[in-house]
Amino acid sequence: IAPLGQFGRRIRAFYDFTSGAPVATRPTDPYGHGTHVAGLIGGNDGAYMGVAPLVSLIGLRVLDDTGAGRTSDVIAALDFAVANRARFNLRVINLSLGHPILAPAADDPLVQAVEAAVRAGLVVVSAGNIGLNPVTGQVGYGGITSPGNAPSALSVGASNTAQTLTRTDDTVAPFSSRGPSWYDGFAKPDVVAPAQARSPDTSM
Repeated sequence: IAPLGQFGRRIRAFYDFTSGAPVATRPTDPYGHGTHVAGLIGGNDGAYMGVAPLVSLIGLRVLDDTGAGRTSDVIAALDFAVANRARFNLRVINLSLGHPILAPAADDPLVQAVEAAVRAGLVVVSAGNIGLNPVTGQVGYGGITSPGNAPSALSVGASNTAQTLTRTDDTVAPFSSRGPSWYDGFAKPDVVAPAQARSPDTSM
């Protein structure tokens, strides 16, 4: 998370996991996606308000300057968050990242780390941005990424509100991943929320 004015002094701690071990450091975000998501959650600058503008933030950096990273670093950050949830009064972990589903959920180490965090009462996971077939450009299914396929995690997709107040014309945004999940056939995402533009992909 970049230490922007909209966050005030609410970035309570920041740890970098990209070297394979947690290193306490100053907040930083050379790629920008974490700051984008943190702004949606907790931005507060008088013009653009996040959904929780008074929330305290803990940054756990797991992706490099290009938005890529190692699954093992994400698992290490999840384990760290669970172990330190009382110390930092953690209530939610937001994971706006993912990789293709390569195994059933029961055999996926990242999914299992998410499941452990859910048991501790913490996780929200993005569904992914793979809603369109890369060859045809048409809306497709089965695009949920890991760990969005975690059975117990709240996996969130994006909706298009058509810029109206009524929900009768809302649809799933074209870029947003849809289930069912590979291997297991889980019905995901669990919920969708308004989004009008696609944010950058993040991958591991």
